[in-house]
Amino acid sequence: MEFNNLDSSAITNINVTGEDVNITYKGSGKTYRYLDTTGNFVNLLQNVIETNQSVGRFVNKAVREDQTLRIVTV
Repeated sequence: MEFNNLDSSAITNINVTGEDVNITYKGSGKTYRYLDTTGNFVNLLQNVIETNQSVGRFVNKAVREDQTLRIVTV
């Protein structure tokens, strides 16, 4: 599932295939690969988008606090 045209100042695109989550950041243009450790990332992301919350803040929290996402490769 691909999420693009996001209303985000930090993230260009999020592509989810199974447990693999690829996020492309606007600032660097780099794509980072993460592992969805809960299997619930897509549902959580869809909720964030539907309720007009910050996608960048959600991803940052998922990586740093909740550990919903674990970085695999850059």
